[in-house]
Amino acid sequence: MAEPPPPRDPRANRPPLPTLQEHLGRIQSYLRGCGLLDVPAGAASVREDLARFMEDHGEETARIWADSIGAAFDIDDDELQFLAKDMREAQTRWLAHIRNPEDVATYAVLREHARGGFIAEHPPSRFLASQLKIRQILGDLLRRERAGTAELPDMLALLEEALWERVLHITDFFVEARLSERRRLELQLIQSEKMAAIGQLAAGIAHEIRNPLGIIMNALYDLAELLPDPPAEVEEDLQIARAEMGRAQEIINNLLEFSRDGSTEMQSVDLNRVLRQTLKLMNKHLQNSGVRAYTSLGHVPRCRLSENGLRQVLLNLITNAVQAMPAGGDLRVSTRARGSDRVLLEISDTGEGIPPERLGRIFDPFYTTKSPGEGTGLGLSVVHSVITNAGGTLDVTSVPGEGTSFCIELEADGERPPVGEV
Repeated sequence: MAEPPPPRDPRANRPPLPTLQEHLGRIQSYLRGCGLLDVPAGAASVREDLARFMEDHGEETARIWADSIGAAFDIDDDELQFLAKDMREAQTRWLAHIRNPEDVATYAVLREHARGGFIAEHPPSRFLASQLKIRQILGDLLRRERAGTAELPDMLALLEEALWERVLHITDFFVEARLSERRRLELQLIQSEKMAAIGQLAAGIAHEIRNPLGIIMNALYDLAELLPDPPAEVEEDLQIARAEMGRAQEIINNLLEFSRDGSTEMQSVDLNRVLRQTLKLMNKHLQNSGVRAYTSLGHVPRCRLSENGLRQVLLNLITNAVQAMPAGGDLRVSTRARGSDRVLLEISDTGEGIPPERLGRIFDPFYTTKSPGEGTGLGLSVVHSVITNAGGTLDVTSVPGEGTSFCIELEADGERPPVGEV
């Protein structure tokens, strides 16, 4: 009987998301091919005129824009002040691109914001409408102050071209951001399903092995009692056997921790308090390893998860960070609130980093790059299990030779602790 075909990997045969330079080149190709580039990139005079006009009218543009969108989008005064400041900075980057098309900082920032910044928290139509409003304001100001001048038609044409170029970029950035998030969720789902299957297997193996290990430990104890003064070589063998049995027991405990559901252990935990306790516990180890620890603990809400599980997560991540810096380095730990219902924890190091080909496997059980006997390959698997059981997410970024950063997002649970306890 023929075997069924293997399940389709959603990552297979799927092109990667474009780089920024590829994206910029594609948009320029569309505009050029459709005959939408009326003002040549080398038309320095009109570009300089429009850029200077935008600089001179930056404050007026921001004020009119804020008054308009504040009512349209029902934005309160505090947020509106922040948005107006952000808009002035964005307009400065945009006019730099209008003045010199090779300056693409405006699109680098927009791309990052679309993938996780403030604008990503709202519908794309809201942001696009605000951009159209800026174009309308600038057009009205140009007609008011440059009416009847020879340069007005060219400046309006360049403004129109620059606006639609910006709209095309923004549209693609939002689409790319959604695709990036979808792929991240797909990978999370694949990882969760794999971990669940391995967790069930691990729990069964751990329980089956624990009983014979207990018998062996009792036998070693009896031997030590029967041989109160054994020869040196026998005593050495007994010590080795006990040490290896302890290591086997640790592996079993890790397997059980990895496979545990953990939902019955959920409690309200002060993340910053547990962090401080863990760093204090490991302070001597950090000093001996030449690692400098820096903390930036924000005033964050309590989190809902297993406190013992959280300690295990912190110990594993900090230990891994220290091991990645054999010559010493910097360890940075930070917490901050994300909205009213999420808390972010980031642990980063300046160590050796993880090669890209290994990064996708670091949460797999028993996968380790350490020498035999130095690691079981379960540390990060336990981290992943504890965080996902608590309804959190775990992301890692790494640059070989520069370091690694783990970013954990947890569910908030109630009010923030008093300021004095942060």
